[in-house]
Amino acid sequence: MSNKEEVEIEAMAFNLLIVDDSQVCLMLTKGYVQSFKPDWNCSIANNAEDAIALIEQHNFDAYSLDYSLPGRNGLELARWIRSRDQECFIGLLTSNIMNYVEDQAVSDKINYYRKPATADVIKLFVSDIERYTLCT
Repeated sequence: MSNKEEVEIEAMAFNLLIVDDSQVCLMLTKGYVQSFKPDWNCSIANNAEDAIALIEQHNFDAYSLDYSLPGRNGLELARWIRSRDQECFIGLLTSNIMNYVEDQAVSDKINYYRKPATADVIKLFVSDIERYTLCT
């Protein structure tokens, strides 16, 4: 296989970025996603600024964002992502249960998921991504 073919195959892979300041949540979310979808590429970032740096270098198809991040919160990061890509799937996976956070996520067309990042929550997240990508 040529280098060009390898790049094309990599470009066709589904790419997910998981952003959370909790190492435990990052590892749980990534582990569950990869158990359900072993062919997906999962990248991780600990904060919004690291996520932005990754997004500027790579193309992602979907995002899992925590709300409470150092610097920018998850909704602010989601708005920045949307300014670059109107069609991507964004899920806010958070333990923040303030109604305004959920209301704003829904208003911004961001799927809202409550932590803890259990297998059932992540399975729903993955299922929602699959349904969304079939419709776009």
